[in-house]
This record gives sequence, C-alpha cells and structure tokens, in this order.
Amino acid sequence: MPTVASTLRGVLCLTAAFAVSASLMAQPHKRSLITGPINEANRIVLQGNVRPEATAANDRGSRNGATALTGLLVLHRSQESELAFQSYLSHLNDPASASYHKWLSNREIGDTYGPPAEDLAHVAGWLSEHGLTAHAPSPDGSALEFEGTVAQVSAAFHTSIHNLSVEGEEHFANVSDPEIPAALASLVTGVASLNDFQPKPMSHLAHMPAADGIRPTGSNYLSAADLATIYNFKPLFANGITGRGQTIVLIENTDLYSVGDWQVFRKNFGLARTYPYATLTQVNPTGTNTCTDPGVNTNDTEAAIDVEWSLAAAPNASIVNASCRAANGIFGGFIALANLLQTANPPKVVSISYGSPESSLGATYNAYISNLYATAAMQGVSVFVSSGDSSADAYDRSGTTLVPATHGISISGFMSTPYNVSVGGTDFGYTPLATPGVYFNTTNGPNFQTANTYIPEVPWNYSCAGSLYAAYLGFPSVGPNSLCNSGSYINTVRPRSLQVAGGGGGPSGCAFGTRAVAGVVGGTCTGYPKPVWQNLLGVPNDGVRDTPDVSLMASNGFWGTSYAVCISDASQGFSPCSADPATWAGYGGTSISSPIWAGIQALVNQATGESWGNPNPVLYTLARSQYGTSGSSACNSSLGNAVGPGCVFYDVTQGDNVALCTGTINCFNSGGMYGSLSVSSTSFQPAYPATVGWDFTTGIGTTNATNIVNAWTAYAGTSVSQ
Repeated sequence: MPTVASTLRGVLCLTAAFAVSASLMAQPHKRSLITGPINEANRIVLQGNVRPEATAANDRGSRNGATALTGLLVLHRSQESELAFQSYLSHLNDPASASYHKWLSNREIGDTYGPPAEDLAHVAGWLSEHGLTAHAPSPDGSALEFEGTVAQVSAAFHTSIHNLSVEGEEHFANVSDPEIPAALASLVTGVASLNDFQPKPMSHLAHMPAADGIRPTGSNYLSAADLATIYNFKPLFANGITGRGQTIVLIENTDLYSVGDWQVFRKNFGLARTYPYATLTQVNPTGTNTCTDPGVNTNDTEAAIDVEWSLAAAPNASIVNASCRAANGIFGGFIALANLLQTANPPKVVSISYGSPESSLGATYNAYISNLYATAAMQGVSVFVSSGDSSADAYDRSGTTLVPATHGISISGFMSTPYNVSVGGTDFGYTPLATPGVYFNTTNGPNFQTANTYIPEVPWNYSCAGSLYAAYLGFPSVGPNSLCNSGSYINTVRPRSLQVAGGGGGPSGCAFGTRAVAGVVGGTCTGYPKPVWQNLLGVPNDGVRDTPDVSLMASNGFWGTSYAVCISDASQGFSPCSADPATWAGYGGTSISSPIWAGIQALVNQATGESWGNPNPVLYTLARSQYGTSGSSACNSSLGNAVGPGCVFYDVTQGDNVALCTGTINCFNSGGMYGSLSVSSTSFQPAYPATVGWDFTTGIGTTNATNIVNAWTAYAGTSVSQ
C-alpha cells in the first residue's frame, strides 16, 4: 500500500505536459478507503513524528495522565482523488485552462476530493472507543480535532507523553512515534501534534552600533513614505491602486497590545489623512477547530509589525489580526486560518510571520501545513510566509544567546510547501558595494521620508561570516584569520555578529521521512518535489522545492537601516509612541518583508479585479520574461539609482547569507574556532551566495511595485492607468 508521502511526492511531480482530461476534472469516485475491520493488534508506526528535543537528557518523566489534551488527526485523500486535486490546482492560474480562476469553497473541496462520510464516521468511532471526543471534521475533509486526557491519547496512539526541560523551559512531547491500526492508514496521515512546542516569530530587534564605522551617515529608520519611494509604490497610489476594497489577514497567535499603536503609525506617517478608508479589526475565528482568544502575549510585537507594515504597502486596505490560542503544538495562527477558510468569503491575502524547521515539525505536522496551504490556494487565497531569519540553518536561530550553526542546512517548514510564497530578506548595500549616489537625506521630508530613490540591495546577513562584511573590513571570509576568528576585534566591535541571523533560504530537505540525528536533515528525510512552475534561470536542478521565492528589505540595522515600528507594550520594554518615529522601536526580519509582499498582492488583486490563489506560477512567469537565459543587466540591483526604469524585479547578485558555524555538518573550517556554513564540509561551497537570476539568498529578487502590478494586469489581460 503506498504511503501518503509517496502518493504526495508522486502527484506533486506532475509535469506541465500533464493533460487535464474531463475525467480528471470531474468528481472522483468516492470509494471507501477503510475496507477491513479496525484491529488494534495490527498496527503501523507513524514514523517521523518525535520532536528532536525529546531526548533522555531532557526527559523529566511521564506527564500526568489526567491532564487534558487536544489533538488534530490529519487525514489524506485517496490516490486518485489526490491526483485529481493536484491536477485541478495546477490549472487554476492557467489562462488557457477551462478551470482558470474557478475557485472552490472549503465544502466543495471536501465534497469533490475529500474522504467519504462513512470513512470519517469510522475514524470518529475509533476515537470514541478510546474515550476521546471527536469534533466535526473540517469541511474539506483534511483534519479532525479531538480531545481527551493524556492517558487516553497515549493509549489510543500507543505512545508515551513525557515532561521535558529544554534550555530552561518546561515542555511536553511524545517520546516515541504514534501508532494506529493498519486499517486506518489509508485515510489517517497521523496526529499533530502531541507536544506543546510553538514556532518563533521571524522578527529581530534592531541593533545598529556605530563603533564599526560602516554607517558614515548614521542610522535610518524606514517610514511608510520611504518604502513607497524605494520600491516605487507612489505611481500606483496616485492612480487609486491603494488596496481599497481588499482585505489582508495577518495570521497570529496573539491579540494586538494596542489598536492605538496602529492608529499612531497611520497618523504619524501621513497615511490616515491621504488614505482614509483603511480599517483594523481583530478576530478569533470559529469553525471546526476550537479557537479561544489568546489575549496579549510576548508575540504582540510581531502582530504590531505585521498590521503596520502591511498597511504601509496597501494604505487603504482592511487589515485583520486573526488569532487563536495554540492547541498544544498546533500554532494558534493555523487554527485561525483553518477556520477562516471555512467561511463563506475567506480572505484572499494572508501573511504568516512565524516559522519552525521542517526537521523539528515532523512528517505529520508538515503534511498538515501543506494541506492547509493547498486548500487556501484552491479557494483563491494567496499565502505569504516569512522565509526565516537564520540564513540557511533554520534549526540554530539565535535568540537571547548567540549561537553558531551546528546542525547544518535546514529551512522552515512553515514556508517550504509548494502552495505558498516564501518571502526572504535583503539589506541596503550602498556602503559595502561603494555605490555612488546619495540614497538617504540627513533631514526628514514630508511624512518622515528620507529615502531618495531605489537603493542597491544585498542579502540580509547579520553574521560575521558574510563575505561583504569581511571584505569591507579587510578580513578573509574563511580561515584562522577570518573576521569571525578575529578574537578581540569582533568581540569588541560587533559581538552580535557571532550569531546565525539573516534572510532564510535553502532546499526543502525534511518534509517527509525521519531524521537520523536530532535537528539534522538526514536519515530518510526528503523534501517537497520541485513544483513545475519553479523553472527559472538560477534555479538548481535538484529535484526539490527551493526557497525563497521573492524578497524585500528585512534588515535589523546591519548596514544602518531598519523599520520603525510603533509598539507601546511596557512589559516588552517599550514606551508610548511619541510624535517622532525616531524614538520608536526599530525592527527587521522576514516577518516584515512578508506582510509587505502581502500588501503588494492586495494591490494586484485590486488592479486586476480578482484573486490569484498561489501567486508563484505568475511570479515565475513574469521573472522568466525578464531574466530569460542570461539575466537582465539593466535590472541588477547593484546599479542602485541607475537601475532600469522598466524592471519588474531587482536582481540581487552580490553578497550571501552564509552563517558562522562549528562542527562537521555543512561546516567548512580551514582553521580557527569558527567555520562557514557550506554545502560541503571538505571544501568551501558557501550556503549561499547571491547570483544572477534566482538564488537561495533572495529568490527571484525584490520588486518595483508599480511595474509588477502593471505586468500582472497585462498577464491577466487587463490594464491599469499609467
């Protein structure tokens, strides 16, 4: 019997030449998948579903069996239904297809492709036999929530749930892979998740020390007007393409600390006066998943970033903060998104600024995320997700303790699916590239604008292993005399560069299968197959989904620039926002570039008068037109203000997102304490450099907002006034 992983890998490998016949487009025959008795003695192990933190060293014994536990049973379609689902999905953005933009509702997806009702009833009955309360399945038939006690769940899935102590924090998780009766394997992917580990927000507080001399003109906090100038939003705004009538949903696990902060951001940056139709609401959406109000927690800074900077890109849009409390290990934002997709009018643009490594999430949780985003795409919903803030090593993201990369190359499973846009990060590179021109004024203009024009970009990289930083200060990139190994210099001048921090990117490596070493991509791990639309100059022929897709400025001040954010939560160390944004918090991270790209998509939707589901097929089509087989020299970002006026994308070609590392996993070290993250540990193959066309640092590149909206409308066969 084929596994869900092998089935999904097979259907995702459909080529563009795969014809969509009338029979495949029609509703598949709904045959029952559970054909035999559910025999508890004949079980299968759901491999690849133990957290890497569930080790003997962290184990603090069995969890109290009477403790309440909520779980989510992840379901899959039959092989023929999955083939039909993927076939239909692949043609939704093909103008030549009869299915073009014929989005389905959540219920229609379930009725057409989901498991038959009798199978869902069998699963619910099995849960009930173990004393568990089964909720109604999601309308698309992809998941079923249940609840019970730790003892009941442990008995049903033949696993043990233990308390853990991980880096001073108390957690719990299953310490062995769950098991289910073999008769259920044709329908049940697994259970997500029997732990309480939560993803991290992809934001970084700004750190802009002046002592290293790389900012001769001081530091810059970007305003909304700066964003509009640098990425050329202003012609769109002048022609009424402002996001009016569009809704952007920011997926969170917290409420906003203060709606007033958003109002201050809007007022002080001149948005309220010029763009009066914007609104902000907070929702805790209900549906088949239990959603409780999470209240305000430590991630409220992330929520503030998201609602403010999505507004900056689409200043007349309706902004929605959608949040739910986490259900054990299920991210509360996913509960909110799943429930929103069940509504009659789901939001057409969402952004997610959180992440967790593929290799940590496990096979079932990865499948849940993939199903969720695929359902969104089928409903015409565009999902933008931060690529991550730890360069090419998602596992070793630095927090309060600065750590090098030790677990090798990995990426976030929140952004690695074929159904979402992965948004990476850049920095402004006029200083390390010695680009001529004055890019920022020393005094504020209207609405605190200081930027003059488009600014040359390089990958965002806060590590001392970055080649541009080392070269700027006269150090080699690797070896005993490298910048990272400079001892007293790096420890005195910029000690925070001894960390893994920068725009995320890399190949999908552990969407399926099981790790052999905790936190390390390997063992039976495999990545998502490369989608047919990911075909562009620079994309490697590696057979897997590669990330990111696009990027925007995401620096937290490495080369002198970050974003101004109004957040007044005193418990996080902030004060009420004054009239001068220079006193506000400064932030960076791909958690800012993602909501801005969501704002751009809202402008596209307004200009074209329709939604676009997964935008990647169009993004890569537009990029192929610009880059061709050799790239576009006029659109090389390094040109700065001399870049061509017709560029849809700015191609970032210099710099890298290489991190410092130790150990022997994807770490090349030719001497000294620190090496550099590398595809090979025996030769320096940096992970990863920026190149012409697509690359692992910035994907396709960044964008000219007006040009991409106009190119998109031309693709759609409509026009927007110039």
